[in-house]
Amino acid sequence: MMVRPLNFTTQKFTDIVNQLSIGIHTFDINRCDERTFYITINVTYANNSTTCDLIFLIDRDELFGAISLNDLYENVQHFFSQHFNYQLLYTDEMQIAKLVTKHPSFSESIRKYSKKFPKHSISL
Repeated sequence: MMVRPLNFTTQKFTDIVNQLSIGIHTFDINRCDERTFYITINVTYANNSTTCDLIFLIDRDELFGAISLNDLYENVQHFFSQHFNYQLLYTDEMQIAKLVTKHPSFSESIRKYSKKFPKHSISL
């Protein structure tokens, strides 16, 4: 078995991300609760796309998220395996989530969340 250094994996994923289009698919505030923020995203490469849910833990000092381990998780794993021969790591998922936080629709969704759940008000 070949073991790759972490910087190799990080660089390979950065190269992959630069080829993707990642956007907000939907936001349903009813899926969220006081501690967790869910948002569904599209990941597109060469006219092929998949959706997955991101989950953000709100009750932390710093906003961070990853891909939710739900029924869509296998689809996104298969997408990366099929198109890039790449197995997503948790750090990759966090990088995708961080990219999504920069999307204008994400900011609007966070405003809606903060209005409904003011205990953990978030400003980006």
